[in-house]
Amino acid sequence: MANVPDIYFLPEWGKYFETQEEQGKWTMFEFKNDLGHINYQFIARPVPVDTGAITYYDIITPYGFSGPIVLECQEGKRQELVAEYDSAFQQYCEENNIVTEYVRFNPWIQNVKNFEHLYSFRNNGDMIYIDLTVEDFFMDEFSPKSRTQVRKAQKNNVEIELDFTGETVGEFHRLYDITAKRNGINNDYYLFSEEFFQKSFEIFKGKQFLLNAKYEGEYISSSLILHYGDYMHSHLTANDPDYFHLAANSLIQYEACRWGIENNKKEFQLGGTAPYENLHRFKKGFTKTKALDLVIGKKIRLQKTYDQLVDRKMENGGIKVMGYFPLYRG
Repeated sequence: MANVPDIYFLPEWGKYFETQEEQGKWTMFEFKNDLGHINYQFIARPVPVDTGAITYYDIITPYGFSGPIVLECQEGKRQELVAEYDSAFQQYCEENNIVTEYVRFNPWIQNVKNFEHLYSFRNNGDMIYIDLTVEDFFMDEFSPKSRTQVRKAQKNNVEIELDFTGETVGEFHRLYDITAKRNGINNDYYLFSEEFFQKSFEIFKGKQFLLNAKYEGEYISSSLILHYGDYMHSHLTANDPDYFHLAANSLIQYEACRWGIENNKKEFQLGGTAPYENLHRFKKGFTKTKALDLVIGKKIRLQKTYDQLVDRKMENGGIKVMGYFPLYRG
């Protein structure tokens, strides 16, 4: 797709993660008129409440950070364009029985600014990134402790390997499994098969690579790096804790930055950290740049239906998490 600013807005991204949502169906809603052009990709999921003959849906943005985005707009007409888009999308929701929206907005593109009057919001923590446009990222962004860790890994003869074809996916998956178990991750949404990772190298050819760290021939740390336009992302990272003392992950961050600068990237996104305090401290060691807000947008499109669904869920088993959105999934 032309002129999207980041990989998370590509249609192939949304389609690829469609299966992460139970019974999910990917859709791209495209709004175009004389004022401009807005795209919004999402995954529609059947509402998990028995409603009889009618099937209702709620929608969620695909894994990652996207949401509706203004691709083109006449100067001074942005507010008018968004209003007309919202009217058209409301009609679409009514015609397709879409009850609610859950939007993970993109923190670095900050597309939320164009739609902030349409949603209620929740701040979901910080999004940490390294500014690659500084004169010397190692001295200007990395903390003294992180610089020491990088030098330690180099002194310990940790080797770095870049894999652009997916040949080492098996090693990455092995390390990812170790990391998931160590962190107590048992939600299928965050667990991926080796085949799922392998397929990504076909779909996102030229837009991702594995950055591996090896010690005495063993793979000890690995990061799946995405890149598109001005941005690169530490999408998923995996480590063997038996080798933490070698500081391989710090060396991976350093080498990723070097690659980004050589390939004209402006920012290296390290991702969110909630609710892990140690992870936040680790990532903050690589940047002095102020973190971005990770914003979640929520909207009820069919209020009457929403209320009925909540009532029905309360009658049939109840709602365990009262602060959840949408509440009938709580």
